Amino acid sequence: MSPPTRSAPDLFARLSRGDRSAFDEVHARYGARVAAIARRSIGPRLRTRLETMDLTQEAWAAVACDPPAVPFSGERDFLGWIAGIVERRALREARRWMRQRRQSEREAAGADPALHIDRRAARPSQIVLREEAAGRMNAAVARLEKEDRDVILLRHVLGLPWRDVAAALGITQECAQMRCTRARRRLAQLMR
Repeated sequence: MSPPTRSAPDLFARLSRGDRSAFDEVHARYGARVAAIARRSIGPRLRTRLETMDLTQEAWAAVACDPPAVPFSGERDFLGWIAGIVERRALREARRWMRQRRQSEREAAGADPALHIDRRAARPSQIVLREEAAGRMNAAVARLEKEDRDVILLRHVLGLPWRDVAAALGITQECAQMRCTRARRRLAQLMR
């Protein structure tokens, strides 16, 4: 077992060589910060379906099973790398949730409409209008290009702030905002 390392570059060099004690030290040193990254990476809607701790543990498992091939020069590089792991896993879970939601809506559309009761609707016509609009929206989102779908999903479904949307997509905030604007225009065209 290696003695505890004081400098981050030495610690990351040991981690890249697969040193288990280095992993334990990195986990102890950066665990709370990675958990904070995970909390930021999932918006309020996804947070109801995905535990932050699960996302954090998946990121640490990825580090343990496949340590970085090149040592990091400092904390910033490491935290950026692990933030990317967390954000990709959050995006994967968001996509899975959207697929499940679309599937359940398709199944519900095949079910007897008389069995479906929307307690928020005052009249049956409102129920029909909402279901039609949701079906058109889901169909239009499914027809979007992947990059358009991703930005819509991150910003409007998960409710992530622009900095997190940009980080998840690997682009600047301004680029993320522009991409989202263009994606919304394409979505509006598809909805016509």
